[in-house]
Amino acid sequence: MPKASRTPEEVELVRQAILDAALKLIVEDGYEGFSMRKLGRLMGMTAKTVYNYFLNKDEIYLRVLASGFELLYTDLLSSYQAHEDPWQKLLAMVRAYIEFGTNRPNYYDIMLTWYVPKYNDFIDTDLEPLAAAELQAARKNSLLFIKTITELGNRYGHLDPANARQDFIELLVGLHGTVSLYNNTILSYVHEHPEEILTTLKSSLVARFEPKLKITKVE
Repeated sequence: MPKASRTPEEVELVRQAILDAALKLIVEDGYEGFSMRKLGRLMGMTAKTVYNYFLNKDEIYLRVLASGFELLYTDLLSSYQAHEDPWQKLLAMVRAYIEFGTNRPNYYDIMLTWYVPKYNDFIDTDLEPLAAAELQAARKNSLLFIKTITELGNRYGHLDPANARQDFIELLVGLHGTVSLYNNTILSYVHEHPEEILTTLKSSLVARFEPKLKITKVE
């Protein structure tokens, strides 16, 4: 008797399980060490079976990457929507970013720390549309920060909206440094209570805007 075909829901569950396993392998072996053969072994299936669900390892990698940026965006958007005041929005988003990075270090490393293939590496290939979608998922996070900083300047003054992108880049440097130093344990060498300094940094990273605004207290 022939084996019944999987339902679309079952296929999606298998695809997600493959992506989860791929994230684990990429973290353990790096992008270059990641292969369909290793992935199939981890999943208890042949590499040929994995190819039934994905074109190749690059497609899997791009989907893992896009998934990470979508998860981050969900957290940032939730923080943004939870407040009316742009100052509170930005504070909440900074906290959400740091919490995402420290709670999901596997995703964070391949998203923003490691040197791995990016959109330009897939131009003129079959995967260019997927790479473009992944890039768009990443950019949404940046644009939400820029939007919030622009709102902050419009609300309280002294922040030039034209400089919102530069302000975001400077904030991102602080955010990324904080997450990276915490994840690689360097913070524990320079501060005996890394969790404590992490909490402080969530507010102090935003406080850099305070001198430019008509705000006298960071809450």
